[in-house]
Amino acid sequence: MLRPKELEKTLETVIGLNQPVYIEGGAGIGKSEIITKVGENLGYKVIDVRVSLLDPVDLRGVPSVENGVTKWNPPVFLPTEADGKSILFLDELVHGSPSVQKALFQLIKDRRIGEYIMPKDTVIIGAGNRVSDRAGANQMNSALANRFINLELEVNENDWYEWAITEGKIDPNVIAFIRYRPELLYDFPEDTRSKAWASPRTWEFASNIIKANPEKGKIEEELIKGTVGDGAGTEFIGFMKTARELPDIKEILKKPKTYPIGDNPAVNYAITGALANRATANNIGDIITFITREEMSQEFAVITMRDIAMLYPQLTKTKEYIKFAQDFKDLLS
Repeated sequence: MLRPKELEKTLETVIGLNQPVYIEGGAGIGKSEIITKVGENLGYKVIDVRVSLLDPVDLRGVPSVENGVTKWNPPVFLPTEADGKSILFLDELVHGSPSVQKALFQLIKDRRIGEYIMPKDTVIIGAGNRVSDRAGANQMNSALANRFINLELEVNENDWYEWAITEGKIDPNVIAFIRYRPELLYDFPEDTRSKAWASPRTWEFASNIIKANPEKGKIEEELIKGTVGDGAGTEFIGFMKTARELPDIKEILKKPKTYPIGDNPAVNYAITGALANRATANNIGDIITFITREEMSQEFAVITMRDIAMLYPQLTKTKEYIKFAQDFKDLLS
């Protein structure tokens, strides 16, 4: 199994080889986003085809008759030379019917179907959910699977933190909560009746809800539970209530040597997240003074400084950050 950053590097290799690859993983963990990101970074046009919406005839195209001879007209979504370097992204591949999967055999193996010939600069990448995830996926035909390099993506908290802080722009309270309860980043329910559950995708939804600043109380709580599920939602709502009662960060930075530090991990995760988001060249020394006090676990100090480095890379050049990095080099590595 590959974590997200490992999958990105793996795809870079596979795309260079022009070898078909299939990526399997749980629903909502970022498969499509990673494929799109890597393709765009390498200068490839990503052509997204939802296999679940196709019928077999859609792949071969509609026939017409010219001079008494039947001609098959390829569908518009198949890449042409005009597209240049491209990725034919067959998303939701295992959601396609068995007949559609069979229709893909020739396209994936021989890079052609009917009269259509795939351009040499086109790479085929498929993705789909696991049958065990109860997401409507069908078992992939073994002959089709044998035409791919088969990879599996797993959820990784550290990769998610980095994405959430830099690219995802996830609300700091969501990030702080997942640090506090990392097992809830992906919490697939055993109860088949559950419609809402926690995944990287739904935590992004929850972040957007918080940023929209809905009415506090029942409305906000029902929105959160309807996004990440009752269990994770209830815990997160409790965490948010704690976070909203935190002292003003300005007060902490006024008295970094003496401001009281409690022993509630949830509170300390929220505080360190808030400190990281408010870091500047003028206050980073005070932040370090506070997080390196004896009463504060070194874990929180390292988390805060790692977040600062991702949020504000320019602060890693300050003398305060450099000294911290030297003092805590074993934990930062």
